Parts: sequence; C-alpha cells; structure tokens
Amino acid sequence: MRRALAVAGVLLLLVVFLAARFPWARLVPRLLETARGETGAEIRLDDFGLGLGWGGPQVVAQGVVLRWPGTEALALDRVTLRPAWSLAWLRGHPLWHLEASGPPGSWRGELALDRVSGDLAGIDVAALPWGLLGARAPLSGRVSGNVDLARVDGAWRGSARLEGEPGSVDLEGLPVAIPYEQLVAQVEFAPEVVRLGQARLAGPMVTASFTGTANAVGGAFSSWPLDLEVEIEQIDPALKNYLIPLGIPVDPEGRGHLQVTGSLSAPFLSGGRH
Repeated sequence: MRRALAVAGVLLLLVVFLAARFPWARLVPRLLETARGETGAEIRLDDFGLGLGWGGPQVVAQGVVLRWPGTEALALDRVTLRPAWSLAWLRGHPLWHLEASGPPGSWRGELALDRVSGDLAGIDVAALPWGLLGARAPLSGRVSGNVDLARVDGAWRGSARLEGEPGSVDLEGLPVAIPYEQLVAQVEFAPEVVRLGQARLAGPMVTASFTGTANAVGGAFSSWPLDLEVEIEQIDPALKNYLIPLGIPVDPEGRGHLQVTGSLSAPFLSGGRH
C-alpha cells in the first residue's frame, strides 16, 4: 500500500510539473476556434489559466461569454474543464468534466459530442438560448435537477428530472401567465418524442398534474405537436370561468380534467378523454 501511494504521488507530481510548464496560453485561440465550430457560438473570455483540483490539473476560464446568432449573450463567471476519469478515452471518445457557474445558474457534470450527464442548480430558464430552438422560454423562474442523455444513431435518448423554484408558465394560448410555487417534472427523451412521464405544478392559481408527449417532427421546437392530459386539483375561479366556455367542466371543489393539443406556440385546450 505504501509503495502504491508513493508511485501515485510521484505520478501526480509529474503531471503537475508538466502541466505547469505546458504553454497553455498558446492553445487558447485554437481551443476557442474548436469550441466555436462545435457549438456554433461566439465565445469570449477575460482570463484563462491552469488550476489543480481533486480530479487533477484543469483549465480554468473566467468571465466567459457565449452568444449564438439571434440570442442574448450567456455570461458565466467561471468555467473549469478537465478530462473526465473514464474508459471512454481508451475507446477514442473524449469525455470532459465541466463545471460552470454564473448569474444564469450552475452546472457540474460530464460532456461529450454524444453525451450530457450531470447536475444543474438554479438555472434561469429565460436566460437559456431558446432562439436556437425557434421558441421563447415557456417558463420564467429557476430550475434544478439532473440530466442523463446520450446520442445514439443520431438521436438523443435519456431522461431528466427537474424541480422549479417559484416562477410562472407563460404559453401563447393562455390568457395570463400562471404563477407557481413548486414545479416537478420527469422527462424522458427518445427518437422523435419527448415524454412527460410525471409532472406537477402547484401555485396560487392552479394545482395540477400532467402526463403526455411532444413529438419532435422537425421544424421549430415551438411547433412540435402536443398531447397532454391534465388533472386539475384546484383552480382559481377566474381560470375556472375561462375553461367552462371551452367545454371543460370543473366541479365545485375546483377539480377537473382537460387535454392539451396543438403546440407550445398555439396550445389548444379541450375536455379530456375521461
């Protein structure tokens, strides 16, 4: 055991010694150009250097700004990047450990061209580049959770679990933005379909559970066909009066059932299939 620890210590010192003398600054323009090609974003940073974390030497960038065409800039205070401890490297598939934090929230996890896996905390939904999907943000507020996605045969598969802090749902077809105190969602991704396996929204105007799908049939994200079933547990009288003319009954206790079809940009509300 002592011999193994000694060897590990020597190797670590060797890595640090080599990294400290490696001309990282010369690689910055090439790294940024590669990142632009992979992400499609213009990238600017204020400072760039080498740090040492628990996972080994890591590249540390501060004052990072990303901007995609037609979107608002995404500004991060600090981004750290290092090779992930993974056998994927031996198979010729680079996998990176990335940590990023700033006003839009924080991310900690692993990234590759065909994989996204990690934890997000306090992400400002409205600050994300929704313009890339041809849509505006369907929510305002911050969400936390975890994501585990892999691209197989050109299609993304996996799942995400999200929990929202107080915010609101704001879709084109709704009469007003719907505030909520709590939002929980389990999302499954498969080729050409996004499935909402379980979701619940609780707030002062409405408390409801959701299940259903959005079909990724091409075109803008906002135009994907929806098929959602909504179980209303309680609802504000003003919203109740909006639903009744649409043929959506709500009982005196504020319970009801409805179906959402159409798309995110033009949802259509109707009586459910119950």
